[in-house]
Amino acid sequence: MNTSQTQSLKSFEVIEYVPLNHLKPHPRNEAIYGRNENLTDLMEAIALKGYVRPLLIKTDGTIISGHRRWRTLLALGWEKAPVQVCHFESEDEELFILIAENRQRQQTTVQKIREGMIVEPLARKLRNCYAFQTTPRTSDSEITVSSQNPQHSSMENFPLARFNLNLNGKQMQLTENIVAAIVGLGCGRTYRKGRVAIQAADLLHMDEPKLAEVWLEMMNQQSIDAGYQLVKIPGEKRKMILDAIATGAAKTPKQAKILLKEQTIFNPIDMKAEPDSQSPTSAENQSLTDKPDDIKTTQQECTPAIGTWVIIKIPLVPKERIPQRKWNGFWGRITAVGMTVKVDMGSEILSLLLSDVEVIENPQPDFCQVAERILRLQRFDTVHEFGKIILNRMQKRLSWDAATLTYLDAVEQIELAHRAIEQAF
Repeated sequence: MNTSQTQSLKSFEVIEYVPLNHLKPHPRNEAIYGRNENLTDLMEAIALKGYVRPLLIKTDGTIISGHRRWRTLLALGWEKAPVQVCHFESEDEELFILIAENRQRQQTTVQKIREGMIVEPLARKLRNCYAFQTTPRTSDSEITVSSQNPQHSSMENFPLARFNLNLNGKQMQLTENIVAAIVGLGCGRTYRKGRVAIQAADLLHMDEPKLAEVWLEMMNQQSIDAGYQLVKIPGEKRKMILDAIATGAAKTPKQAKILLKEQTIFNPIDMKAEPDSQSPTSAENQSLTDKPDDIKTTQQECTPAIGTWVIIKIPLVPKERIPQRKWNGFWGRITAVGMTVKVDMGSEILSLLLSDVEVIENPQPDFCQVAERILRLQRFDTVHEFGKIILNRMQKRLSWDAATLTYLDAVEQIELAHRAIEQAF
């Protein structure tokens, strides 16, 4: 690495080279941004260019900005990293810079809210300082006292230039507005909803970590308001809604509510203890609850034949997002065998490793007949919403009661009627 070239980037700041093992992550960084961030893109960029932007650290080696760069350099085998050592007047300023330096990153909604929860005490001080500065003084003694206020003096030279808050006087009177402006969440009301939802999800995480993760991911993928609305739902019903989303029976809380309502009225499908498709023990639980005595599954050691029925069981390691993992716990039929196996799931064909599937041994003829009907219906995008929910639930079971089969008949008849109408016109 060309040291002189690096120094020219910020000639007014000293850049040092420090051994990587002398650096340590900031204790608040993981709580905000998580620990499982993807480093692939950054690793490729650094390996290609041979240059890395200097890390921002404290005098004791604590990283303020550059945690991903630090982990990437460790993975690439570098021994030292370029750093800039900064001195902070207070912990508030330190946390403020930690978040300010991460503004350039693409952040999730949950990360922004967690940033807001960190800077909220600071935003409160900024609000009080602004109120202090804008309050009319009636005497010289009041001016003298105000200038000696410790909060006022500590915030007077605070590095707010890193942000363009763009707030008017009325908006500066509310702490949540300042927080939202700092972290980029629009308005204070949006931040307040997100904070309430995350606090509730973190509380749920103590007992149901997977359901809490579904809750937070829903806020990232859908909206803050969707996560906030769950707070208003009683605890047990909320868990049932999150479980329906986690198992793939529903994609949104609205769909889950429809499913739960129909289950309450008609009870066509047993909703008791549906095994979590993401759980390593789901296959074992399913074998105890859903599988008839004469249907067994096994992890196939030899290549299965075309037409074999299999259950998708993609391992949870590595933890990178794998789109096909949403099918865990569903069954399908193998349509091609090669370096990978092609599995027909009805709505799509999956290309999977042999280790990602579990063969259903000796399926009964009635299972095969019903399964064929389900796959055929899954191929149609015109099936109504509740029909899709029924099909998804059936595709995670190996046997069905009479009421469920009656629902399948109804879904099939409706779809046949749609086809007949289309052909007529």
